[in-house]
Amino acid sequence: MEAWTPDELKSHLDQGDRVFLKLWKKGCGVCKLSQPATDKMEKDNVHQMLFGKICIDEHPEMMQIAGTEVLPVFFVFDQKKRKGTYLGFKGLQKLEEFVNESLQL
Repeated sequence: MEAWTPDELKSHLDQGDRVFLKLWKKGCGVCKLSQPATDKMEKDNVHQMLFGKICIDEHPEMMQIAGTEVLPVFFVFDQKKRKGTYLGFKGLQKLEEFVNESLQL
């Protein structure tokens, strides 16, 4: 996943792009555990999404915007709107189900 800044995220959202976003923190074990799953989702990219991640160590303001203290936190955006939020990581299948439900597929 490509590392983004909040401005890059805003640019993609302003364009109406379909986005999968991960907020993570260095040293977060669960964040690291989720990496192979998100890498596979990005490789398969069945929903033609852009994949990005923002490190809250570098952009702590994103936690306030996210409205949670739980990491990792995942978001799906489509057509300039947040379609879903998923807290924590419970495996690839649950993450894929979250994306499908968020996009109502």
